[in-house]
Amino acid sequence: MPYPPVCEINLLAFLATLPLLMSTAIFTPNKSWILPAAISLALFVVLYGFFPYCSGYGDLKVSVFTMLYGLATTYGSWGHCLFVFPVAAGLIYWKRAELSKVPVAGTLWGLIPFVFALLLYWVGYKTNVQYFGFVSAQIFIGGLILFFLGWKFLKAILFPWTFLAFAWPFLFLDNEIAFPLRVQMSSLCYHFLNLIGLPTIQSGTALVSAPDYINNIPSGGKFQVDIADPCSGIRSLFALAMITALYGYITLPKTWQKIGLFLTAIPLAIFGNFIRILILTFGTLGFGADFAIGTIDKPTWYHMGAGYFVYVIALGGMVLIGKILTSKWFNRPSPAPAVVGNPVTQ
Repeated sequence: MPYPPVCEINLLAFLATLPLLMSTAIFTPNKSWILPAAISLALFVVLYGFFPYCSGYGDLKVSVFTMLYGLATTYGSWGHCLFVFPVAAGLIYWKRAELSKVPVAGTLWGLIPFVFALLLYWVGYKTNVQYFGFVSAQIFIGGLILFFLGWKFLKAILFPWTFLAFAWPFLFLDNEIAFPLRVQMSSLCYHFLNLIGLPTIQSGTALVSAPDYINNIPSGGKFQVDIADPCSGIRSLFALAMITALYGYITLPKTWQKIGLFLTAIPLAIFGNFIRILILTFGTLGFGADFAIGTIDKPTWYHMGAGYFVYVIALGGMVLIGKILTSKWFNRPSPAPAVVGNPVTQ
């Protein structure tokens, strides 16, 4: 049930006065920041955890975090979202010794992202679009960190805060990325199967065996594999992007190494799913479609196992690439500086 306009006006009035209340934490001494901080955290919990924000793809309006949970548990591509907040909290706890040495100096610059987050929240509420709420929550957290703890502290926990971006299920990316990946995956497998001497026809995103006129076998008589969205790499892509970012942050010492490893998430997902399609194709050739694939509603254990094998390949490749990036090939020691001056004679 939509909130009446009077409630919206009261909410806007409260949000408008909150930055003024928060600003007192900067200009007054002692522990005056406690009340604004408590109110800010309470506001975050209420706005994103309880307030009926939007209906999204459903009929009833729910809060931002209820929407997050519902989408993450409904769509397999986004199941990893539920682990992001605990992992980010664990990273901060892991760095607690370093963070304890960071000087805390709150700044009024934090009000800018804070107010912008509230504006995005309001736009999403009025347009019934949950994505504004997701982005708003991310910016809201960053604004509070900047306001109460300062630039240096935000810089110190920049990765955990940025890592929270993986917590939001942006479902529209499925349509923007999944279909192009399906086409590319189908084309890649088509060329490879023909290259190794297995005549194959590409029909859209489906791969079927070419007709064998000598043995009177029609097109698709040996195998038929349709590359659906899960087989395109979309399900593993977002999770692998999260894992590569986390693995690089923990294990790699240099920024360029972390960025390089993160960028390998897409080719790793494509390669892993390429191997998956080959496993399904050869399984169909050897044991039949009933054994290797099954149906959409009831895939076989072989089909499911091939899906999990994607992560084995991709994660193995991630570790290997990490080792290469830290090897001596990419990290040659700098030459010793030349000695300037006259040599010492004895």
